[in-house]
Amino acid sequence: MHSKTWVWVGFAAVLLLVAANLAIFAAFPPGHQHVQEPLKRVNWMMPSGPGFEYRGPYESPVIVYDGTNETWQLQNTTAWSQTLSLGDRYSLDPARPEDIRYTPDIAIESDRISLDFFIRNLAGEDCARADLAVTTETASLNTTTGSPEGDVLPGASTSLPVDDLAAGEWREVRVTADLPQPGPEEILYLTIDLAAPYTITTPNDTPITFDFRRVTVTIPGSNTSWKEGPDPGFTPDPNYNRARLPRGYAVVIVQGADAPPIIPLPTMTAR
Repeated sequence: MHSKTWVWVGFAAVLLLVAANLAIFAAFPPGHQHVQEPLKRVNWMMPSGPGFEYRGPYESPVIVYDGTNETWQLQNTTAWSQTLSLGDRYSLDPARPEDIRYTPDIAIESDRISLDFFIRNLAGEDCARADLAVTTETASLNTTTGSPEGDVLPGASTSLPVDDLAAGEWREVRVTADLPQPGPEEILYLTIDLAAPYTITTPNDTPITFDFRRVTVTIPGSNTSWKEGPDPGFTPDPNYNRARLPRGYAVVIVQGADAPPIIPLPTMTAR
């Protein structure tokens, strides 16, 4: 290739680079902060698990089952009755975050576990009556991967009635669930789920159903918000809405008396 050709190729490359840089500066000028996708918070009753729903199995509460005496014992009880902070994720006004705290108070009563969940009425309506749904699932725990495996066995579904929860009010609610019976060396992964009610009844006996499209959009660090209301004349799909009800959950480990200890996976560090 001739030297003049190389010159023109280099010149064209420089022009393309300059054009690309100009396009980037036009989209993101100096000093401009890229705006993250706005957060969406559903205007409804919001349940929260007791603070350990996202922990690994070796950090979750452990309950040991003695098959000989048919008893369950929560390990390190005091550690799971500490006051927890939910931060500002349930604050009514993003510009004035609240530091909401509550205590799970986990207890074993015969063959059942009971613990407190947190709920807050963000529906913008006073709730005279509502029924939250309590469900459980049990699966075997793989101690090598720290993940549940095999068949997931659903437990009994129960309802948790809530009365007189005014708009904006929050409350601790007591949730109870049956405990599984693992084998002597078996380790089970028990999930306790609390789902918001599909319908709440206001003090004047007006039922209001959950509609996933009715949300409040807020930008972190800003007091700007707006609503995305449902289209007029559109009938919401109950199955679509029920599947998207807000929920909170808790995970506990239930193991046999002779089960091996759960060892956390090694942490990878960069050098």
